[in-house]
Amino acid sequence: MQIRPRTRLLLLSLAITVGCKTSPTTEPNAKDLGGEHGEDGGATTTGDGTEIDPDALASGVDAEIEQAPVEAREREKPAAPQTRDAALVAVAHGNPDGAVKFLLEELGSKTSDHEAMFALARGQRLIGQLDAAEATVTKVHKSAKDAAVKASALRRLAQLRMARGDIKGAEQHIRDARKLAPNDILLKGELVRLMFQTGRAQEAEARDLIDELYASYSDGTAQSADQLLGTAYAGLAERAFKSASRVLQEAERAAPPSNGTELGDEIAMELTALFLEKYKPNEAGQTLAQVLERDPWNPEALANMGWVHLDQFALAAASRTADEALQVNPENADAHAVLAWVALIEGHRDVARAHIVDHVINVNPSHAGGQIVLAALAIFDRDKPAYAKARDAALAFNPRDGRFYSKLSDLLGYLHLYPEADVVLVEGAKRLPDDPYIQGALGLSKLRLGDELAGREALEKAWKKDKYNNRTLNVRQLYSERIEPHYAEQVTGDLTLRLPAESQDMLAPGLNAAIVQARKALDSGYGIKISPLRIEAYADPDEFSVRTVGVPSLGAIGVCFGPVITSLGPYTGTHNFNQVIWHEIAHSYAIQLSEGRVPRWFTEGLSEWESEVADPSWARESAELLFEARRHDKLRKLSELELAFLRAESPLMMEVAYATAAWAMRYLGQTYGRPKIVALLQGYATGKSTDELFKQILGKDLTTVEAEFTKWFDSELDRKLSGWRPSQDQKDDPRVKSLMKAMEVAAAGDLDQAKELLEKLIAANGDGFHTRTTLAAVLEQKGDKKGAIQQYEKAATFALESLDPWVGIAKIAREQKDIPLELDQLEKIIAIDAMSFDAPLRMLVLATATGDARMSAALDRVNAIAPLYPAALAASALRLHRAKGDKKLIRAMLDEVMVTALRPDATMDVLVMAAIATDEIGDPRVKDLAPRALHSEELPDAMRKRLKKHAP
Repeated sequence: MQIRPRTRLLLLSLAITVGCKTSPTTEPNAKDLGGEHGEDGGATTTGDGTEIDPDALASGVDAEIEQAPVEAREREKPAAPQTRDAALVAVAHGNPDGAVKFLLEELGSKTSDHEAMFALARGQRLIGQLDAAEATVTKVHKSAKDAAVKASALRRLAQLRMARGDIKGAEQHIRDARKLAPNDILLKGELVRLMFQTGRAQEAEARDLIDELYASYSDGTAQSADQLLGTAYAGLAERAFKSASRVLQEAERAAPPSNGTELGDEIAMELTALFLEKYKPNEAGQTLAQVLERDPWNPEALANMGWVHLDQFALAAASRTADEALQVNPENADAHAVLAWVALIEGHRDVARAHIVDHVINVNPSHAGGQIVLAALAIFDRDKPAYAKARDAALAFNPRDGRFYSKLSDLLGYLHLYPEADVVLVEGAKRLPDDPYIQGALGLSKLRLGDELAGREALEKAWKKDKYNNRTLNVRQLYSERIEPHYAEQVTGDLTLRLPAESQDMLAPGLNAAIVQARKALDSGYGIKISPLRIEAYADPDEFSVRTVGVPSLGAIGVCFGPVITSLGPYTGTHNFNQVIWHEIAHSYAIQLSEGRVPRWFTEGLSEWESEVADPSWARESAELLFEARRHDKLRKLSELELAFLRAESPLMMEVAYATAAWAMRYLGQTYGRPKIVALLQGYATGKSTDELFKQILGKDLTTVEAEFTKWFDSELDRKLSGWRPSQDQKDDPRVKSLMKAMEVAAAGDLDQAKELLEKLIAANGDGFHTRTTLAAVLEQKGDKKGAIQQYEKAATFALESLDPWVGIAKIAREQKDIPLELDQLEKIIAIDAMSFDAPLRMLVLATATGDARMSAALDRVNAIAPLYPAALAASALRLHRAKGDKKLIRAMLDEVMVTALRPDATMDVLVMAAIATDEIGDPRVKDLAPRALHSEELPDAMRKRLKKHAP
């Protein structure tokens, strides 16, 4: 997977705009090739005219890193309640342990205060004292005279039996309760629920009860919260999820979580389970948030919130909320199951197993989340008997529960075990061919593996049985409403490429060439061939996301499933598609060689390294980010890099993870070579750990390699970022004060004093990037352009990845109309930064207009980012014409360009490129374009002369 690249923080980025914003689909007005520039004011500015802020001592990254969340909250000991009523409040407001302690002393051997006894049992359940809770409720049941109270006690006993996985015992309690209250709607619903959970919803008794429950809702009998909950169970048993959801929400309104009733929380948990079942984690989270707003330490809500976060692949948040739940109830089975899922995904298989064995199945042997972890561990270890044991335990009470298979496939997907997930689902489909959960998951699995026919057939089967599964709905709509009418496939040998139909002829040649180049290089490097290969490039982020995971808003631009790669295509200028594709194709080799068992840090870092080997400009310019992360002690060690990915709680920290992994694999690749990396991948396929494989293949243990990498990393980071670097925590440093003083006097207009202060700072151990760029800005403001250029060049030696110095010089060159100098700077910029669109577009226009040989390199970069941008299409048509290419395609490209170029608000870069292309190609529309293109003040004389012949 590749996440969206971090937006570069450039002080000087405006200096290279070419009449368009980052997204080339927008076309703001511009007066010349580079957009509109106003006159400088009296304030001191950087190279782009931005006022210097004396408080801006660092990049801004440092504050973001400092604020990145890491740990779970620490629960403070609540004040002990002093009265019965306070204890009843405490149990529902974050202090169940305090309530339990008080009520045990207050009630003693008395059992007549049933309200307090039930509150005590609730508190005991919340803190994990299930035996004590059962004893408390049993006392109520035995001592109560009122049938309704006795029935209520039995219902609570049933819930406690359910928590242990004793569904038979729970059902007996409900049946006993119904004898006491045969017309109780909630008890009818509870029995239906239990029969449904054991696969008996179609039995005559269940059918009769369901009919009675429906009737009670239809005739208005069911009005209270408990009655509405009972009728909702009928809808759930019937898979009438829309009506069940509606009734549950009615029940929630009757007993809102804010009231703190036990029933209200029960309703909230049922709603949460329903939303999660239908892949609607946002709605589930909103429901739980209402409980947690009242009681921020409700362990059941926190544990369930862990499942919500897992559904969103927010592993750090899932782990944090589960840890918080355990501060209240150290034996909460759901919280331990969440932590086991996280540990397994993070590669800590022993930790995952311990959570389940020690804290989950000893409480509830059929706990689905726990047994799924054991099943996944067995599959990872290729232990068929262990898998069968876990499966049978999960399905012990309901052999027809297809969610075991669908949820297991989700977990295996997190582990990159896509073929194994498919095998599990095929097994499930044979056992339960009509189960919508299995068929829905099987459909996604087949699509991920490239079998679209089987995938769509399975989705249709799922849809017929369950029209409320969000993933099934989304993917079906995607194919019928977007892919079928708006996308087309091109098959070239063993490569299938899906692209938007209307532009595939213009896109396919370039994308095919990039893919072929990557495959050829990686085939040779890894000694295997990924064949066939399917790549799909979508135009809309939600289309890509739904195709990839079934729901929108996936924060990535590419995902690899082995032989199938889905991505966000190069349509809006947001990323370099060639780099993304190389990155994702590299994943295919890692997945195949390791049989999906490669750690995420290794495969992500490897793909980053392979990308930068292919093109050094594709390397992440991450030195500044990592420098600040190191300074704030937010870097993970080599042995902890998996956590850097899976525990990242912000885009910035995810970028830190990618960057650190990229540097780690750069080190391993440069130090040990690709053959050793191939051997490591093959070793992962055997299930061995990184430490075992380092000893076996590198001849060193993980600790030794980690120490060597850290030494190399620090050295390289200090090489890339040298000199004095001010930061916000150094405000008492005399050098910081000198720099701030220089900025202040410069802002006041005293440029001579500012220059003197900065020169003294350089001489007083204050030489570095910030000092030099500030001095360059001051000199530029004074009119000393040559001196400014020298300072920018010196600044670049302190920050090897920074674009700012070259952008500053490019601005000066532009003001002086020195096109060769500007082209030199643009060439340096694109050699560092492969993702930004503006610099290569500016370079393309200037190189084309002057006949500079760098036109082709600039066009290659522009086409990798936004090949359909009108100026890019015009240049592509021109290059194709010079190569005596397909005239029909050239005409189609120019026709597409004219849609924009002939508009009154066309930007100058589009006008100029279109005019140059139509002139050389001989397209008569040059007569419409040339007169307007001549308004560009920066048009070179030779090109101006050439275009003038087309002007009136």
